[in-house]
Amino acid sequence: MANHVLSAVGTTTNRKFWPVFFREQVTVNIRFWLAQIAARRAVASLLHIERDNIVKALGLALKLEATWDLAVDLLLAFHSYVQRQGAWANWESFLEAGLTISRRQGNAAREAALLDRLGDLKRDQGEWATAAAYHDKAYRLSNEIGDEAGRARALTNLGHVYRLQRRYAEASQALEKALDSYQACQDLNGQAFARTNLGLVHFDQRQWGQALANHQAAYQLWSETGILEGMAQAQHNMGNACFAQGNWSKAESCYQLALALYEQTHSRLYLAVASMDLGNVYLRQGQPEQAEALYRQAKEVMQETGYTRGLAQVFSNLGMACGQQKKWSLAKDFFRYSIVLWHQLDQPVSQANAEDNLAKVYLKQQKWEAALKVLIQAQARLSGLEPTRRIEAFLADVDKHLQKARAALAQKEIRV
Repeated sequence: MANHVLSAVGTTTNRKFWPVFFREQVTVNIRFWLAQIAARRAVASLLHIERDNIVKALGLALKLEATWDLAVDLLLAFHSYVQRQGAWANWESFLEAGLTISRRQGNAAREAALLDRLGDLKRDQGEWATAAAYHDKAYRLSNEIGDEAGRARALTNLGHVYRLQRRYAEASQALEKALDSYQACQDLNGQAFARTNLGLVHFDQRQWGQALANHQAAYQLWSETGILEGMAQAQHNMGNACFAQGNWSKAESCYQLALALYEQTHSRLYLAVASMDLGNVYLRQGQPEQAEALYRQAKEVMQETGYTRGLAQVFSNLGMACGQQKKWSLAKDFFRYSIVLWHQLDQPVSQANAEDNLAKVYLKQQKWEAALKVLIQAQARLSGLEPTRRIEAFLADVDKHLQKARAALAQKEIRV
């Protein structure tokens, strides 16, 4: 159905073609789903079961001019659910249809909101430059029309993408501006949203204490408004900060609570990511079998939903889990898959890290030449980047492994 949505929007609907009763039924149906989403208490169980019916109703409403306004309302309301599930390919067609309608109607606020949601979609697909462009357009348009809430949301999402692009100063600036706007509006959900992303900016810069403080603040704000999805994400992020600090028991506790909350909201994609992170706790504690089982579950969801960044990470983690179990062939395959995906995502640090892990497998198998080749590539990749603490730490690891490979090769030559 979605393939026909845009073509239907692009034509003038012949009102006589649609019987009055049919138009009324489409309207009643859309209003029903909007009410169910607004109620929130029914979202987790009802929307999970009724997704196909909602999508069908939305497709019809987007084709019928009389219900365009309600259709766009439902698009915006339903988007967060679709995002948590892992958006399927056709969802982009629905958002573009809504964007076409909003522009035809001259509704700038809705146009900005849909541009922002398209940015969400592109971000999760790993197309960060495109995502940033969408969010920036949404921010500028919201600013022009004086939509403070839309401006704040777009700024928050822009900060999120800047973080992924390692543009940390710009990310912090955008997020601080967004937080000021949300505080001015007394929007607790928005404040939690901005706090979450600020915490992630600190996390990426290895500022664990500041990251944890922001995520704890976000959890408190989400708790006050009763938003389970936000509470789940905050616990998840708290788990990541505790994990980075080496507090395994606290990290496991946070992840388990996040998983329970994600289960309640049927957040399939986020559930997969949290499962992967819980697997990391088991891996660090020398339980690779349990870790591998969780990673494989997460991999299936990430492949189905096209979440490339998550898939790159889970392949790398599977490589480590298999390596701990001395499943050398599997470990090497998983690291190679990860390297290819990190390259596609233009993430040289993560790519070099996967290359270093692949080299460690070669070293354990005493395949010195293969290890040396991969390590030289990783070293060259990292040496061309700004020497942050994280990169310097990675370079030190790579150098240590290079020395081991070269020493082994030299010893081999002496024996010959």
